[in-house]
Amino acid sequence: MQINIFYRNEIPKYYRKSSAYKNIVLKALAKAANYNGELNIIFVGPKEIHKINKQYLGHNFITDVISFGYPFDKKQGGAFGDVFVCVQQAKKQAKDLPHSALFETAVLAAHGTLHLVGYDDNTPQLRNEMNAKAEKIVKEFL
Repeated sequence: MQINIFYRNEIPKYYRKSSAYKNIVLKALAKAANYNGELNIIFVGPKEIHKINKQYLGHNFITDVISFGYPFDKKQGGAFGDVFVCVQQAKKQAKDLPHSALFETAVLAAHGTLHLVGYDDNTPQLRNEMNAKAEKIVKEFL
């Protein structure tokens, strides 16, 4: 899997840890990391994530992460998915957590990737399991 990392202009340099994010995302992909595909991780600000939420999901609010998976053929490859992470939202959330904003940003990248490989967080139990998995992955690389 080819992993592309994109940073919008308003993202501080402190959060630009491309090699760590690539390793984290590849680990979250598990077996899908071997597919001939392309995954984009895009770090954005609150205005952009709000616009994406509104335009594609019909939500009029800011979220921390949004994932879009695409129809994918394991043999032919192609676009696998896009994960949008709002760095400013990660910074806000990290204030209530026992880890840094950088760690939270990486957790959100892993979380969005886990969605693309079939994980769901629509119940408190599933959300806790998914968050624990994302944090475990991030701890290996940050």
